[in-house]
Amino acid sequence: MTIGPGDAIWERFSHNALIIRDEDAGTEVAYNWGIFDFSQEDFIGHLARGRMLYRMEGYPAPALISLYGRLDRDVWLEKVNLSPRQRLELKTLIEETDTDANREYRYDYYRDNCSARIRDVLDEVLDGQIRAATEDVDTGTSYRWHTARLLRPVLWAYAGIQFVVGNRGDESISAWEEMFLPLRMRDHLLGVRVRTSDGEDVPLLGPSVQVVVSSRPPPSDEAPNFLFSFLGAGVLLGVLFVIAGEVAARGHRWGQWLLAATGTAWSGTVGVLGTGLVLSWFLTDHFFWGLNENAFQANPLSLATAVVLLPAALGRGRRVAVYLTRAVVALSIGGLVLQLLPGFDQVNGEMLAFMVPAHLGLAWGVSRAWTSLRG
Repeated sequence: MTIGPGDAIWERFSHNALIIRDEDAGTEVAYNWGIFDFSQEDFIGHLARGRMLYRMEGYPAPALISLYGRLDRDVWLEKVNLSPRQRLELKTLIEETDTDANREYRYDYYRDNCSARIRDVLDEVLDGQIRAATEDVDTGTSYRWHTARLLRPVLWAYAGIQFVVGNRGDESISAWEEMFLPLRMRDHLLGVRVRTSDGEDVPLLGPSVQVVVSSRPPPSDEAPNFLFSFLGAGVLLGVLFVIAGEVAARGHRWGQWLLAATGTAWSGTVGVLGTGLVLSWFLTDHFFWGLNENAFQANPLSLATAVVLLPAALGRGRRVAVYLTRAVVALSIGGLVLQLLPGFDQVNGEMLAFMVPAHLGLAWGVSRAWTSLRG
């Protein structure tokens, strides 16, 4: 069963389940590996450290289909063409998973999620035939590309992903890897042929039947490009810093406080995010956050800048503030220049477009306001 996108952030990536129909027992259970609980112990801690626990649970399939219908989400059904022996093996594997000891698993949003779990259990009973048919098929897409196109309507989530996902998220992925998305898994599996344990060569999936038709538009097949929007926002912020610095340089006290307050807010926010990003490389299991060139734009140096800007408005540590803002902008420009070198090809143009002008404006404003003043 494949379910189309929903409203919540995590629902925008679609969903799927395996339905096991047991005619002797009179049951039709949809097994779903996408269950998590906000109330679980240390939920936020697990999330922050990249150690989220998801679990598999079974639900009556008709009730689940009805629920998705009420939520206005598409639902497709395809029969998986397995031999009787393979069906029994699949049922046994699922029943072994559906126990207190095995139900939970360490979730990875790209490599080990609810869709990948279904792919893997089917591949196991098929002796690796799905992997063999798909792992060498290059899709020309990446994890970042898919995430960007699916989150484009939610700007804060889109910007957050663009910030935290590093170089590894830009590597081209295979059809096997692309099946982290349920809709893409359905597309790929519809084209896979397998040999059953009875020796038959058959399509893996039977004809598709759509049992719920949503009124929602389909997900976009193109990733957005907000480069000029991000650039415009960065330039506006930089201009604000420049104006505040110019007013402060002309002896207006309110200009110094405007520069200090806005500069502290900007540097503090960027510094906290950047410090968290850098620490995540060493202290968490967020594999795709590592090797992130956005650390040139947001890092602990901005946090240090935030600490000194308000005292600078009072006349203390102004030279330090000037040196720190210049160091921050030097790192920022360095990150931009590094894009010209091999290996530094992270798709972070929007982050550069937003942060470089803002850092430049703050450095210019602080230098203009306080270079010639003592303190």
